[in-house]
Order: sequence, then structure tokens, then C-alpha cells
Amino acid sequence: MKAFAYFDSGHEFPEEIVMAAGFSPMKILGDVHKGTAAADEYLFPFFCPFARGCLADALENSGKWSGIGVAHGCDATDHHYDMWRDHVKGVPIFWVNTPMKMDQLARTFYIQELKRFIDNLDKQYSVKVGDKELKDAISLSNQVKSLLRQLAPLRVKKDIPNRDYFEIMRKSIQMPKESLVEDLKKTLADWENRKPFPAGKIPTFLTGSDVSFVEFMDLLDNAGFRVVRDDLSLGERYFATSIPDAASPVEALVTYSFDMPRSATRVPSDGRLEYILAVLKDTKIDTVVSQNMKFCEPYAMDAVWTIPAIKGKGYNCMHFERDFTPADNQLFTRLEAFKETIQQKGGRSNV
Repeated sequence: MKAFAYFDSGHEFPEEIVMAAGFSPMKILGDVHKGTAAADEYLFPFFCPFARGCLADALENSGKWSGIGVAHGCDATDHHYDMWRDHVKGVPIFWVNTPMKMDQLARTFYIQELKRFIDNLDKQYSVKVGDKELKDAISLSNQVKSLLRQLAPLRVKKDIPNRDYFEIMRKSIQMPKESLVEDLKKTLADWENRKPFPAGKIPTFLTGSDVSFVEFMDLLDNAGFRVVRDDLSLGERYFATSIPDAASPVEALVTYSFDMPRSATRVPSDGRLEYILAVLKDTKIDTVVSQNMKFCEPYAMDAVWTIPAIKGKGYNCMHFERDFTPADNQLFTRLEAFKETIQQKGGRSNV
């Protein structure tokens, strides 16, 4: 089964539709080790480095893919379709206009948008994506999400390094789903037999821009912060809810899109803060690490009101800006200082 690649910023792309069309969805993550030189010929250097990395990835690898989907998630993804259509050659490119609002009008619009996308796939690849194909794809997708929901709580109880969690999430958005199910079952058996949660590690909620390279997760772990909950799209946003059973599978996909944990780009964004506070209360986590990728304005602006609100509840909370780079010694030093502050006070503090 050939890969159908997609680019989004917050799990906006409807994977199940391309699965129903006979393809294996694969999220484009860029390659932090190769840089963005190829994309920098077309994009300003102050443009989102993750988006530039994804364009560089597409310029190099588009010949390996059956198609590319670009879903509206933020301003970077919104305007990338035109850029990619002009410069990424040899592969059909599709636009999915995911609404940012969450009201009934947006729901009606998105139903029609998904039907338009399905119709374009049918015409481009001479396939027929009907209700049966969509329901089969949704069933497989829900199986993956169910297994991930069994794996995720083990992070609080067992010694699951941040790297291990990141890698299983990367597989979940890049591996063929049929193979993924078996991989997740083996991982579940492995994680259940791990040693207890390590002393000295601080259970942490991670929020903000998507983390697309494993070195950042290693950085947190090495500084003493073990991520046990999150609201990232390469994380819990992907599997927090299942796609509901409904007579219309397209409407079910729309409901799922609206019910998942909010990103900073969705309007209204109050639900994002409500979700974070509810998780902290439910899991009894005291520490939040919030970050935004350099030039990721939605999360930079969102932090202006969410971080004071979290601090106001008495939680340890640190926010910082990071770059699209695998090594950041200065950030490691800041994280170590944050950990020392928590340990010295023997309770909650804010940075």
C-alpha cells in the first residue's frame, strides 16, 4: 500500500478518508537533521521552521508518495497549499479546508468540505470511497486509538522514557495502520512489564507546539521531566477520543474533529485551557512545561493567557520558545534550574 503524505499543524487532516481510498496516511514531519535550505529558496527565514522543514521534506521525497494532503491548521498550513502546488512536482496535491470555528455553521461547512475531498480523490485515482470503505477505515483507526489509550496511562506508573512515547506516536502517524495494530499490541505487553516510575523524575504535562523530533523529548527527560500527559497532536490529541459510530461516516469524522482536545488555533480556545486544568486535576500532576516553536505565533500568543491561568491555580509552570534544532544546551540549563526551584521549595513554584 503506497503512502499518501499529509501536512497539518494540529491533527486536522482526515486520515480515514485516504485509508478508505486505499492508501496509507503518513504525516510529514520534516527532518531536523537536514535543515531547511531547500525550502528557504521559497520561504522567508522568519517563517515557521517546522513548516519549512516539511516543505524541504516534500521537495526531496514527493516522488515516493501517491499524493499529498494539506489541511488548514494555522496560517502556515493555510498558505502552504499554493506554495506546494507550485514547487512540489510529480504528485497530486489536495487542500482540505478545516474550519477553525466550532459552531453549527462550521460543522455544516466541514461536512461539505470532506465530501468535496472524497469526490476529488475518486476522480484523481478512479476509486469509489463509499460509506462501507469509510466505516472500515474508521474501525481500524479506532482500534489504533483504543490501543494508544491503553498505553498512555502506563506513563504515570511505569518507566516509559519520553523517547519511547514519542517513537510510538511517530509510528502511529507514519506506519501503515494494519502493521501498527500488531506493533502497538507488542508495545503494550512490553510497557506493562516495565519497572516502576523512576524516583527523581518529575511527572509533567507537556503542551504547546507539536514536537516533531525525538531529541527534544530526550532533552526533557535528561533534565528530569518525564512527560506523562500532554495535549499534542503527536500525542493525546490524536487518540483522546474515538470516532463515534454514526449513520453517516463523514458526519462522524466531523464530530471527532470537533471533540478532540483543542489546539491554540481553534475558536473559541477556552476549551484548551479547560482540558489542561481537568487533566492536571484528574492525574494529580503538579508540573506543566509549555513551549512554542520559534515563529509559532498561535501558541506564543495563547501562552499569554493560559500560562498565568495555570500558575494562578498553583501549578509549577514554565513556558519557553525553542528552535527547530536537535541540540539546545541553553534550554537544558533553564530546565535544570526549573527543576531545582521545584525541589528547593518542596512544592509548587512558577517560572
